Amino acid sequence: MIKTRIAFAALAATLVATLAWSATSFNSSKSNVYRLTYPTDVMSATQAKAMLAELDKQGPADEARLKQWLPANFKRFGIAPDRVKKVVVLPRSREMKEIGIVLLTRVEDEAAAVATTVKSSKSNSSD
Repeated sequence: MIKTRIAFAALAATLVATLAWSATSFNSSKSNVYRLTYPTDVMSATQAKAMLAELDKQGPADEARLKQWLPANFKRFGIAPDRVKKVVVLPRSREMKEIGIVLLTRVEDEAAAVATTVKSSKSNSSD
């Protein structure tokens, strides 16, 4: 009886995790300096490319500067600032050739979004 309850609890937890994982779909766009990962319902690929082009003009920026610049410029690119709940900046590393920027509408999606950013940086080196 206890094994059945444990198995049921594990199954229920897996189902909840799967539903949470699938709730947000992420897209990734790349420039010469940055890789931007964002929920598909926050901005279009065109908006992302415009934002990345502007960031490229400014050159590489540190985390503090990006976390200030991005929210201050969301409206300029047609992004509703109140939709973005968190901005994550990932520095260049062996896994990341570009500076990673992750925009989140749900803070609980951070791990999945960061994984998407790192994975797409590794697999799309010729973008």
